[in-house]
Parts: sequence; structure tokens; C-alpha cells
Amino acid sequence: MEAVVAWFGVVAGGVVFFLSLRVASNANAGRRLPYWRSPEVASGAAIGMRVAGVFLVALSAGLLAPTIGYWSVAVVALALLPGLVTIPLHNKRLAAGS
Repeated sequence: MEAVVAWFGVVAGGVVFFLSLRVASNANAGRRLPYWRSPEVASGAAIGMRVAGVFLVALSAGLLAPTIGYWSVAVVALALLPGLVTIPLHNKRLAAGS
């Protein structure tokens, strides 16, 4: 049962992280999103959602570690990947529109 809850937490955290970057992308329409710092228009909701998403994924993957071992690192990477892909897509769409 604990593993099912942990998998749900990983998925939910990944979705929250993705939505946080969508909020940041929408708030910064017409501006590039940086990779390693906060965007020019830093929405409090986006920052809070980003922190909550990463925390939930990390906590849930930690709960999965006894079951799946080192593969929990891959679970973290895969859960956060859709959100991280949002940044280059936003910047590419911005460059194509200019």
C-alpha cells in the first residue's frame, strides 16, 4: 500500500511541477525563461508550486527507494522531465515568433 501512495505522490508532484512551469511560461509571455535562475516575472504561485512539486517527488521517491533501490533516482528524473522540457519549448516558440 505504501508503494502505491508513493507512486501517486511521484505522479502528483510531477504534475504540480509541470503546472508551475506552465504558470511561469504564461506569466513571461514575450520573455525568455532562464534555466538557472528565476524568470523576470516571478509569480509567487509558480514558485510555491515548483517547490511543492519537487518536494513531493523527492519525498515519494524516497519512500520508493527501499522497494526499487537506485532506480528511484531515475523516477525523480522522469517525473520532473516534462516540466523541464517546458523551458526550451517556451524559448523556441519565442524565438520562432520574433
